[in-house]
This record gives sequence, C-alpha cells and structure tokens, in this order.
Amino acid sequence: MTNAMRFSFFVFSCAIGAVSINGAQAGVVAAPDDQQTKPLPEQWYTGSLFSPSPALPEAGMAAYEPYVSSGVPMGAYNSSGALKKHKAQTSITQFSLMKYAVTNHLSLYLLPTYSYSWGNHSKHSGLKMNDLPFELQYRFTPHYSPSFTIFLGFNAPVGSYTNLDNAAEGVGRGVWSIRMGVHSQLVYPFFKHAMRIRLWAVANQPASTARLRNMTSYGTENGFAGRGHAGQTGNEGGSIELGITKKWVFALDLYHNWSASDKVKGLYRQTGKRYVNRTGWGGLFNVGPGIEYNWTASIGGIAGVILPVAGHNASRALQAQCAVFVMF
Repeated sequence: MTNAMRFSFFVFSCAIGAVSINGAQAGVVAAPDDQQTKPLPEQWYTGSLFSPSPALPEAGMAAYEPYVSSGVPMGAYNSSGALKKHKAQTSITQFSLMKYAVTNHLSLYLLPTYSYSWGNHSKHSGLKMNDLPFELQYRFTPHYSPSFTIFLGFNAPVGSYTNLDNAAEGVGRGVWSIRMGVHSQLVYPFFKHAMRIRLWAVANQPASTARLRNMTSYGTENGFAGRGHAGQTGNEGGSIELGITKKWVFALDLYHNWSASDKVKGLYRQTGKRYVNRTGWGGLFNVGPGIEYNWTASIGGIAGVILPVAGHNASRALQAQCAVFVMF
C-alpha cells in the first residue's frame, strides 16, 4: 500500500467516525429536532470550491452547478518537494456538476468537463472534452446533516490521449477507472449563524490499460507504439463554511491530491529502441478560500482561488474559480 493510499484510508476512517457534512449544495440547513434542543439558525449555502456533496435529500430533486476555472502556471515541485521553474500553458476549464435524486437516499452524479490551453510558445490545445466521471451516491443517514454518503462509479476515457498533434491536446488517460469514496457532513452553531464541516476521501482505480501511438498524454513522441499503465489517483480533505449572514458565507477547502506512478512500455519503431518509464508518485497540498453569496435557499454563487502550498512530482498552478449553483 502506498503512502498516499494509507493517508486516504486514514481520512476514510475519520470521515466514517465523524459522520460529518454536506458538499456543493445550496439550501437551508436545519438540525433535526431529535439531534439538539435548540434549532440552528437558518443558513443558505452554495458549497465550497472543491468539496463533494452528499446524495440529495429528496427523490426528484436535481442540482446543477457550472464552474469556470482559470489555471495560471507557477512552476513545479520536484521529487524532493523543491519548487522549480516549469514550462506550462495557461488553461481555462469549464465543468458542470449535475446531480439527480433517484430516491430519498440515492443520487446520480455526472461531471462533464471541457478545457482549453495556450501559451508558452506552444500550439494551443483547442477545445477538448476531458475524461467523464459519473457515479452513484448513497446516503445512509435519513437526514441531510449529519450525513454519511458513499460514492461508486467510473471515469469514462473520452478525453484525447493518443496520436496527438501536440502535447497540449492530451487531456485524457485512455483507461476506464473505478471511482470510490466516502463523504460526511455536519452543521454546528457559529455565533448567530451556522458552520458546515465536511470530510471526504475519493480514489480512482484504473481497470484497463491504454494503447499508445506516437505523441500521447503519457509523454511519448512520434514513432512510439506501446501501452500505458495508469496509476491510481485520488484526493482527501476537509472544508469549512462559516455563515457571515444568512446569504454571505466564507468557505475554505484544505485537501490533498495524489497520484501513483504511471508506467509506459513500448518501442520507437524507427530506431527499434525499447522505452520503459515510470513517472513516480506525486502529490499536492492545496488551500482554497472562497466567498459564497446566496440569492435564495436554492440559488447561489461562489468565487475564490485554489493554491497549492506544498507537494512533489507535480505541477503548481493558481486556479481562480467561480460557479453558480441551482437546485430544482
């Protein structure tokens, strides 16, 4: 078991023990009568920038949250964690969280994502669709807070990854991956308002290998033929949302992204030279402050930035984000 997977298991255990909080959901939070004698003040939420959310509370409900994120490169962490200069392109990413409640406990989740990158004296990528996550979410608790939800689904390999015209086009991994995770949520009084806390952990286990030809997202060049063995990826962390007024909320994400080593095996046809490469394990610790404003209990918006503060074997980029959340 890798260090990252041990850390993920630890956060999974903490989330199960905490039976904590909500995700990117707007709405009124009210504590059940049997949970505390003094009811919480009415508080509207949009959700923090990164944290996932539990299964929706009522059959037939739907949620839609389009995001726009701009990534500005700020170097890269090497294997020892030192920050070095790194050539990379600026990017714009648009992703839309979609969720539908099949029952009072089971929700269907979909996250189509598109990206465009340019700059660094390289060709632009063009508008590209990334790999597509979809999953089922099941909430064990009868109420929305405190709540405990599990995730299970797949990442579909729809993003470009092989026979690329330039490296910037590589936005996919070319493999089916199993998605799994846990999420917990809890709301506490915070002076005259409410504070929402979330803990989560998510992992992606590749279930196939990628056939690679020529220039690919795995770093190969023209003339290559072989296979790519994608490593596991995941993230875990926590978020806090502090009610300033009923409509205004301060949000903060603290989380860790990790990726196990990718492995590439193959042959450069022109030279007959065999090629074997491992990328090594990488990780990033991130901080994501944001400000939420909610027009109603079911419509809100958020803006903020996500900044990697430490890591190794990973690129570093400042991500400015904004989103609007609507619940039907």
